[in-house]
Amino acid sequence: MLIQSFSGIRGVYKKDLTPEIAQKYAHSYFTSFLKQNPNSKIAIGRDSRESGEEILNTLIKTLNCEILDLGISSTPIIENAVRTFNCDGGIIITASHNEPEYNGFKFLGKDGGVLNIEDIEKVIQTFNQIKDQQLITLHLDNQTIENYQDSALGSYIGFLRDIIGEINLQGIEILVDPNGGAGISSKQIFNEFQIPATYINMNHGKFTRLIEPNQESLKPLKEQLNNTKTEFAIGFDCDADRVEILLPNGQLINGNQILAIFANHLLTNPSSNPDSKPPIIVNDATSYLVKEIANKHNTNFIEVEVGETNIINEMQRQNSILGGEGSNGGIILGNSKCRDGILTTLYLLKILTQNQTNLQKLINNLPKYYYLKEKIKLKTDFQNLTPNIIQYYQTKGFQLQQTGGENGGLKFIKNNSWIWFRQSKTEDKVLRIIADSKDETTSNNLLKNAIELIDNTTNLKINPLVGGQVQPTQLNNY
Repeated sequence: MLIQSFSGIRGVYKKDLTPEIAQKYAHSYFTSFLKQNPNSKIAIGRDSRESGEEILNTLIKTLNCEILDLGISSTPIIENAVRTFNCDGGIIITASHNEPEYNGFKFLGKDGGVLNIEDIEKVIQTFNQIKDQQLITLHLDNQTIENYQDSALGSYIGFLRDIIGEINLQGIEILVDPNGGAGISSKQIFNEFQIPATYINMNHGKFTRLIEPNQESLKPLKEQLNNTKTEFAIGFDCDADRVEILLPNGQLINGNQILAIFANHLLTNPSSNPDSKPPIIVNDATSYLVKEIANKHNTNFIEVEVGETNIINEMQRQNSILGGEGSNGGIILGNSKCRDGILTTLYLLKILTQNQTNLQKLINNLPKYYYLKEKIKLKTDFQNLTPNIIQYYQTKGFQLQQTGGENGGLKFIKNNSWIWFRQSKTEDKVLRIIADSKDETTSNNLLKNAIELIDNTTNLKINPLVGGQVQPTQLNNY
């Protein structure tokens, strides 16, 4: 099934996402935002999937404009290039954390960020109106293509320096696993910042683990961490906007903890007016760990619907310098318009250096929360189940928090603990469930009961796609 949402267009290549569909989408984007300008210019880059170059060649058949070809580049590099080289937009050919058989694209605006909901809906609507014969008579008299890969990387390094400054590491070394993805450029970038690192899986397109970095896929790095005596390991997804961090003891540092560390550092060490404490912007699947840190510093904790474009838009409205989705790795800092795994890693190293500490100590000093995630495959859209789900939790005394309308997240809150449901917009009929509490038993019970509830509502025997054995329990005593 072809997934079409503000998170991008994705599908299994040549099954759901055919070359014809790719060409029609490029034409839709061009006619919606670029055709009016005869001198329009866009940047195009891709991750390292085998299908990427073929999709690139398909896209450019309909783009009658100046094209800056960025080759294999990370999403943050491509977005920065749109701003740096004054482009009118951009296209990222990527399926992000989806597995190698998938591909897709993200369409960018003039600011380098992913198109907002209204604009991507316009692209999708135009796509649905295009007749195939319209693509036969295209003229490319204004098209030029230039290789800007090295220039884009250089400008991105300058962008990082503006945020990071210098990092004077003292005895810290890291293990870096790009897994054959666009994050391979991290080696050149980290060398510029004189970051001691060991690199593995550095061949483009050769994937040795699952694309999505998580506890299971990064488990093999534990042995290498112990052998190399490095501080921690990082694993990127294919376009390197996400990063996950693994400690030598095998503990995966989740996005909530990293976001909490960043928030605590920035609010403790304000860079400008010490009386000005801009709010922290997060998605509604972010742990209340981050909320507790925000409350500690008397700053606002603002939740929006899942989706990086929602966070960035709210950051702009609130004049915030820090945002993120605790439900996955990668922080949004300053003027960046996306999650950025490399920027996240560099800024974390700067925090460690300035505080003369290590990551394990920073984690140990955080308030303890039990944040549990599961995802399950449904046979029907979650929207069909929501009335029963809402009724169940409201009769149990939970407060409903809903974002994104009928297709957004459902969050049920009680006693500062919560359970959250949302159907993925990048994977077909995959339901994500998250529980969060300061009490381990409560968090476990919330998750187990939620899975049992979905099972009973759909009359299915659910097999979770991730995680361990689940033994459902009731919430009668909660």
